[in-house]
Amino acid sequence: MDSILGAILAGGKSRRFGSDKALATIDGIKLIDHVVAALTPQVDALIVCGRSWRDLRSLPDRPDPGLGPLAGLNAALHYALVHGHDGVLSAPVDIFPLPLDLRARLAGGSPRTLLRQHAIGYWPTALAPLLDRYLASGERSIRGWITSSGAEAEDDSALDLHNINSVSDLKPHWTSVKTP
Repeated sequence: MDSILGAILAGGKSRRFGSDKALATIDGIKLIDHVVAALTPQVDALIVCGRSWRDLRSLPDRPDPGLGPLAGLNAALHYALVHGHDGVLSAPVDIFPLPLDLRARLAGGSPRTLLRQHAIGYWPTALAPLLDRYLASGERSIRGWITSSGAEAEDDSALDLHNINSVSDLKPHWTSVKTP
């Protein structure tokens, strides 16, 4: 069985949200902790990219902060390559709720993402040099990266996934919500 590194992409500035959305709570649990709880049983090791969080290993975005989620993924791919993992299962901090079967849905030999929530994906570590070149060219688009990497998309239309970009994205869906 392949060794998979879980990577929480959490380096954003939450400009549209107005405060640190990773710390917003749903049912008394911070968004970042929802991601930790969902990914932990699905991966062999877990890291957080772009910020520090509790006792998790933290990686700075690569090559620099402020380059979007691909910089976090790039850091994770290089870490996974050096530490003997076969691939990275990535999830951003602002998707709720995360499916508990992402590894089964996505992991395998080739890169795969969810169709609508494409920052959730599986990335073989062999893609690390390609992502370095992609970012060095000035590209930042996840969709462009998906095309460049040859990733296939898994239909996620039946999943009840919500992208949390603003406080109003929280309120219609959950009754116990708190922003930092």
